[in-house]
Amino acid sequence: MPTIHFYFDFVSPYAYVAFHALPRTLAGLPYQVVHRPLVLGALLKAHGTPVPVSLPPKRDWLFRHASWLAREQGLDFALPAVHPFNSIPWLRMALAASPQGEPGRHVCETLFNAIWQGGRDVDDAALRDAVWQELVRELPAVRDPAEAAVKEELFAIGEAALQHGVFGVPSCVLLPEEEGGDPELFWGVEGLPMLREALLARTAAVEASEA
Repeated sequence: MPTIHFYFDFVSPYAYVAFHALPRTLAGLPYQVVHRPLVLGALLKAHGTPVPVSLPPKRDWLFRHASWLAREQGLDFALPAVHPFNSIPWLRMALAASPQGEPGRHVCETLFNAIWQGGRDVDDAALRDAVWQELVRELPAVRDPAEAAVKEELFAIGEAALQHGVFGVPSCVLLPEEEGGDPELFWGVEGLPMLREALLARTAAVEASEA
């Protein structure tokens, strides 16, 4: 089954929209998603790229555009009380929610929605703790988000993203199914229809080989 690595940082409103849009865009196709939280700031620094919201007119456009995209998807959208915010505690929570460091869709959805719905101050430690406690009650096994292994996993995902050619979030990387194949990168919400097309091509190729 085709495997997609979904690279994201909770600080990105586009990642929020893409996370919700992905299953709708790929409806009816066989695939599996591995959610890969990373630190966008570190990724941009590695590429020598400025933070998008550092330019005020661009910042205003990004939030207007993301709000419009969310509305098109039927999603609630409210800018957090402070943005940019420190997403690293949220990213560590996502990883710590899984013993293997691969957060499921429910975990990611809970964290995305806590951040991008309600307009709350997501730098507030009390809010983070409340969300974390909610996850703890629902999951069979979790780790301490502050433990060294979780921090190392977050760094390692950033390194893996660079190896996959990821330069921003959200990014979907469609892994090759044959030895020595090249991964395919799809960036942004607008890249999701291209991802669907690539999956359709793979499905057609498999069906043709089995005919």
